[in-house]
Amino acid sequence: MRNEAYDFGQRLRKLRMEAKITQQELAEKLGVTEWSIKNYERNIQLPPVDKLEKMALLFRTSLDYLRNLEKRKPVYLDDLPRSTQIMILDIIKVIREEQQYRKGD
Repeated sequence: MRNEAYDFGQRLRKLRMEAKITQQELAEKLGVTEWSIKNYERNIQLPPVDKLEKMALLFRTSLDYLRNLEKRKPVYLDDLPRSTQIMILDIIKVIREEQQYRKGD
């Protein structure tokens, strides 16, 4: 986790510098304080998801890039053993049924 956070702060600073905007300008665009931006870039705190989404749109990049997740290999259902596929599909079915039940309340 620590390395991901470190990468995040550096990536954010790099993107901000490439966009030629100040920490204050970024703060205004995101609706946070300048101190929040400083803390993000120093890896003192990570932004909430809604701010990450705004950053991705602003800098025209992906959430995966911001969070250093683009190197992770996705897992595809078809690549899993058949027994695991069935188990996952059963779990999804139970979740959907639970959601339908809650909507009926």
